[in-house]
Amino acid sequence: MKPKVLVISRDSWNETNNSGNTLSNLFQDWDSDRIANLYCRDEIPNNTICTNYFKISESLLFKKLFRKIKFAGLRLQKKFDITTIISTDDLKNDQTEKNIYDFFRNNRWYIFLWVRELLWKAVNWKSKELKSFLDDFKPEIIYSPSYDSFYMHEILFFVKTYTNAKVVLFHNDDLVTYRHYSWSPFFWINRFVLRQYMNKSISIADKNYCIIDEQSKVYKSIYNIDFNLLYKTGNFFSIPDPIHQQYPLKIVYTGNINCGRIDSIIEIGNALQKINVGFAKAKLYLYTANSISKKLKEKLIVTGNIEIMGKVSYDEIPGILANSNILLHVESFQKQQMYITSLSFSTKIVDYLEAARPILAMGWEHAASVKLLKDNKIAVTVNKINTLDENLDYLINNLDNLNSLGIKAWQFGYDNYNKNRVLKNFEKDLYNLIVKFNK
Repeated sequence: MKPKVLVISRDSWNETNNSGNTLSNLFQDWDSDRIANLYCRDEIPNNTICTNYFKISESLLFKKLFRKIKFAGLRLQKKFDITTIISTDDLKNDQTEKNIYDFFRNNRWYIFLWVRELLWKAVNWKSKELKSFLDDFKPEIIYSPSYDSFYMHEILFFVKTYTNAKVVLFHNDDLVTYRHYSWSPFFWINRFVLRQYMNKSISIADKNYCIIDEQSKVYKSIYNIDFNLLYKTGNFFSIPDPIHQQYPLKIVYTGNINCGRIDSIIEIGNALQKINVGFAKAKLYLYTANSISKKLKEKLIVTGNIEIMGKVSYDEIPGILANSNILLHVESFQKQQMYITSLSFSTKIVDYLEAARPILAMGWEHAASVKLLKDNKIAVTVNKINTLDENLDYLINNLDNLNSLGIKAWQFGYDNYNKNRVLKNFEKDLYNLIVKFNK
């Protein structure tokens, strides 16, 4: 029997976004009575795995602060696409609060971030309802991604102390090193405090995972402990049928456009404008759940070579990738953003590999995702903007090579991200933690 796992997440467990999709990918073989989710957003969960939830959000904290409610927490059950709220309050998918979250994501002003942290400090969210939720579920394992929000660490510390469950931390971004670029003293103050939280979280974790080898090596050198690798997985059962390569080619990008990636995408559109002189050889289709300002939309569509497709459900992604000719991955060339994403891995790359389509990767040569693709020769990589035209032109004008590049990418995915092997090892790791705990 699989261990009982409590997942702590900042967003709701929603398979239409990257974080939620990664959770579903890892826990796809868990029964609903063996898993629960504690999350911190005013959102309704949307996945096919978990049915048992507890929500603490800023709106509930505000209501508790002004004594409009007794407890800053809400228990939920979700079955067969119906959400039942076990509370006297109604759950509202508050669009106003969503707009506030979007504003904070786009404008990371430290005064706002610290005010939010003060709210979590000022209001008692350790309610008897939360304790009842934990008592009823009785988690054996606490699984949490590492976060740059201090309050997420405080939640982890409390749940660990209250339940004495084993802790498994998953590190997807660099939240530890000081290898960053900023002239803001507020950035460095925030970074220093975050480092203290990360130190404690890592120290109480019984298992630490990193998403990419480069990050694992750096973290191990700092903490002198093992950081195992945990990948998103794919169903690499058989190589997908090749697509007939003919003009105009469909270049597809799926995923986030934050951290300066949108600027790289705009550069792709400019390069396509030069290549498409005479007749249309290729067009870029942009699928993202991120909001795009009117000003950026104008920059994207001005050349007529980029189509903004918006948000789609994750179930639609495999079909979109299968009907593409070239898949695009980008990172930023802005100095600050380059360092922020230097140890990150984009989980959509696994989807790209599974699709067996050629990949164009654009970004700083030391960005871990781009470096992985380049070092293993499974993508055409662009490490400097001034080489974009040449590399994109090569890819578009050599149709005979496209399918072979896609097959090579698929084979790498089969060797490294195969669902059966990765999930089997992950489940074994969690089981071994429980065995040690019970001895």
